[in-house]
Amino acid sequence: MKKKILSIALRIFISVGLLGYFLVTMAQKNGGFRPAATRLLEAFAHAQLYWLLPAALLHIVGFTLISFRWKLLLKAQDVEAGFGRLFQYYFMAAFFNLVLPSSIGGDAVRAMESRRLTGTATTSVTVVIVERMTGLMALILISATAFAVKLSGNIHQAGGILLFLLFGAAGFIIIIGLIHPNVSVRFIPLAKKLLPSRLHLLMQAAIDAVTAYYRQPLYFFSGLAVSVVFQLNMVLYYYLIARALQQNPNPLDFAMKIPLMIFLLMVIPAINGLGVRTAGFKELMNFPAAGAIAAEMIDLGLRIAFGLAGGLIYLFHRRTPPSP
Repeated sequence: MKKKILSIALRIFISVGLLGYFLVTMAQKNGGFRPAATRLLEAFAHAQLYWLLPAALLHIVGFTLISFRWKLLLKAQDVEAGFGRLFQYYFMAAFFNLVLPSSIGGDAVRAMESRRLTGTATTSVTVVIVERMTGLMALILISATAFAVKLSGNIHQAGGILLFLLFGAAGFIIIIGLIHPNVSVRFIPLAKKLLPSRLHLLMQAAIDAVTAYYRQPLYFFSGLAVSVVFQLNMVLYYYLIARALQQNPNPLDFAMKIPLMIFLLMVIPAINGLGVRTAGFKELMNFPAAGAIAAEMIDLGLRIAFGLAGGLIYLFHRRTPPSP
């Protein structure tokens, strides 16, 4: 309980600290908090709706893509899932991502709900983890491709981006190697000796679930392809928000840097990424502070709208008993 309280306190501290830092910086540059607030309100007032409306629609496109990816990854586990049900689960996950202090609360809810389809919690959690892995791999592929295109030009912050790509690629190579059936099977006798029987059985079940993707790689690579399209959808989403705020970033820079910002949202503990996005827009995209905070608040407003819709779906959707 104490660790949970400390974790929440850390997230609040980081989010409030980052947002506070940029607000104080704005106040210092504009002669006080009142002029800074005026600049922030002006950024909102001049936001162009004809860019924001398609950005909002991209949320629906994103839910559609990742629901299809989830269906593919479940298919590798011999689980037939209706697309409509998975689509509802993603809306519900958006609600729990909104109300819970972490960004993985929605994943936990999806794992619990999909247990009704798979019949086992281990398989459900494994599929969600594999989803996350394909998403991270897609981020690295997009950023690496954009980085390669930009190599011929003058690249700002190239060292940090290259380091991110190298560490990400090395991490995935290590993980994929460790969970390969020919490698992971060697850990089972050791785990049987060292771990309690329950944990050993869970490890065995997780290895069996991952092995399904090595036996049927088409489903994994199809899920990865959908993840690439989904992450490109996210790049376009943030680009439209930037255009709505009358920023005119280079699309290639966006494709190179937005994946890095999304990665930071995954690893930096904050209240639903608050403050981290502002830092990403300000430091990576070189937005003015008012524009960076406005982009954060617009993104938050859209996530609240879709999260509330997911809350209504969660309230009224019909639950089915778990599969045997």
